[in-house]
Amino acid sequence: MKEGLERVRELGISFLIAALIPVLASWLRNGGPATCALDGQSLQPIFQVRIQDIGGETQSFCCIRCAQIWLERRNKVPVAVMVTDERSGREIDLSEAHFVRSSVVTSPSTGNRLHVFLHESDAAIHAARFRGKVLSGLEQPFHRPEVSNQTVPHGSDVRRKDQTHG
Repeated sequence: MKEGLERVRELGISFLIAALIPVLASWLRNGGPATCALDGQSLQPIFQVRIQDIGGETQSFCCIRCAQIWLERRNKVPVAVMVTDERSGREIDLSEAHFVRSSVVTSPSTGNRLHVFLHESDAAIHAARFRGKVLSGLEQPFHRPEVSNQTVPHGSDVRRKDQTHG
């Protein structure tokens, strides 16, 4: 009786493994889940940052701090920096972003406390609720005059607010 139960258990495990192999193979073939180019953390769309370099290669990051560290280590000038509006979840041009440093940590691995909003009013609300500060000028991340007005593949203008007229 014990041998029969053991055999049934072995067969069940064998069938489970056989069923999971195609799923695992598909997952591996498609690259698995999207991860941060710096630390390998899973990407949460609401905090995602994308950087395009001069060669046209695009890297994705789990937070602003990871993107900053990656740029510092490579000493490369980005052609485009796209950030995600936390309110809508929509990717926006760097030039449209309002940044807040608050008490809310978005990435435990870096301690990132920088947040992105399309609308200045949303940034101010977040700052007020979470003991934060709306950043301006040199305080803003990616404040580098080298960030050009070239476009990312889908045509988004990435000029900084201080590089535009109007």
